[in-house]
Amino acid sequence: MMLHILTKGPNSSASFEMQQAIGEQDSVLLIEEAVTAALDPTWEAWQRYQSRIFMLSEDLTSRGLASIAAKHQLPTIEMDDFVSLTEQHLKTVTWY
Repeated sequence: MMLHILTKGPNSSASFEMQQAIGEQDSVLLIEEAVTAALDPTWEAWQRYQSRIFMLSEDLTSRGLASIAAKHQLPTIEMDDFVSLTEQHLKTVTWY
């Protein structure tokens, strides 16, 4: 089980590379610029990893995207939950 942390937008090369590397037991956390994925609820990763993909709420709020994520019922987590995710996974990789 690996936690993939994406820092770049959904159309970035980092995003495409990450999607190629995700295993069946892996989870994804969108932080920083990656939370702009809230603007595109049809993004392929939402369809493929629906129950295993999360966005950091602090980054959504700082970019004015929290209401959009809520409107589309996209999963968000707080910083404490981020820490819990890292504890639940054997490895973590960050995609820049």
